[in-house]
Amino acid sequence: MEKLKNILLIAKDFCVAHIGRKVTPLFLVMLGLSLVLWYTSKLQYSYTAEVPVVVSVEGERHRVTCVVQGSGHNILSTRYFKRKPIKLKRSDVVLTPAEGMEGAWEVSPESLLNAISIRNADIKIVSVGKMPYLTFDE
Repeated sequence: MEKLKNILLIAKDFCVAHIGRKVTPLFLVMLGLSLVLWYTSKLQYSYTAEVPVVVSVEGERHRVTCVVQGSGHNILSTRYFKRKPIKLKRSDVVLTPAEGMEGAWEVSPESLLNAISIRNADIKIVSVGKMPYLTFDE
């Protein structure tokens, strides 16, 4: 709480020193309100962005970077508020044995894309990044 008071005092001193008494507090409040309204209106448009998604295949968790399309609200909520991993079974993705590695499996990007897309209906998954090799305890 003390740090917040110090930050507010520093901001107040900065505004008084550089802006002076020419700008009223009401103007600053209205300026802040207009910025918030402008930002929320811009979130209604459709955007393309990279979003990290946590995927859990049979308990093995990996972070996969996905390119997604959707409204700004949906992309922000997916990126910052949906932190639960997407749980997949072995049957949900196509696994092929990794060359030169015993007991390691490679996940097909197309099957991973389909599995993630089914579980995220609010945004469109355009592409997925490479997922690390999987190893399973039999």
